Amino acid sequence: MKTVYTLIIASLFLIHTAQAQQESHSHDGHLDILVEHYLGMKNALVKDDLEKAKTAFNDFAQEVRSNDEMNNHQEHATKHQNHHGMMLKALASADSSQTIEDFRDAFVDVSKELLTALENQNYEHPSLFVQFCPMANNGDGAKWISDEEKIANPFYGQMMHKCGETVTKIE
Repeated sequence: MKTVYTLIIASLFLIHTAQAQQESHSHDGHLDILVEHYLGMKNALVKDDLEKAKTAFNDFAQEVRSNDEMNNHQEHATKHQNHHGMMLKALASADSSQTIEDFRDAFVDVSKELLTALENQNYEHPSLFVQFCPMANNGDGAKWISDEEKIANPFYGQMMHKCGETVTKIE
């Protein structure tokens, strides 16, 4: 009888551990999708291509708006609520932009909120870099995420392609 109880407890523990790993994987998958679409926006802005930036933005915005995965993670729910409204505001601003300059202004806030999400969820990705341009955002400076350590500035595109520096690596 003692062996049966031990087996039941061990089975319940294994099931719980497997579910936790699956949820964590799902959470990482959501962030992976956001980062992929974000990099598409960033790379298009580097090339001064508003059309491609908006295409990547639409995919990014759809993932933000349709994925309720964060609601399933109680440990992150409070942090998520704190910045989700700001992300939605940044998305609305980018969505309504008519010029590449307006889109780049909105990209400042999209970048800020994605960085917040990555920090809140302790996202680890060995090939991502946080970069900073002191001249962006009307001289207040702004950060962005890149998958290359080499600077390619999305806020100024080809006009000031190499303005900025890598400030940290996401690990």
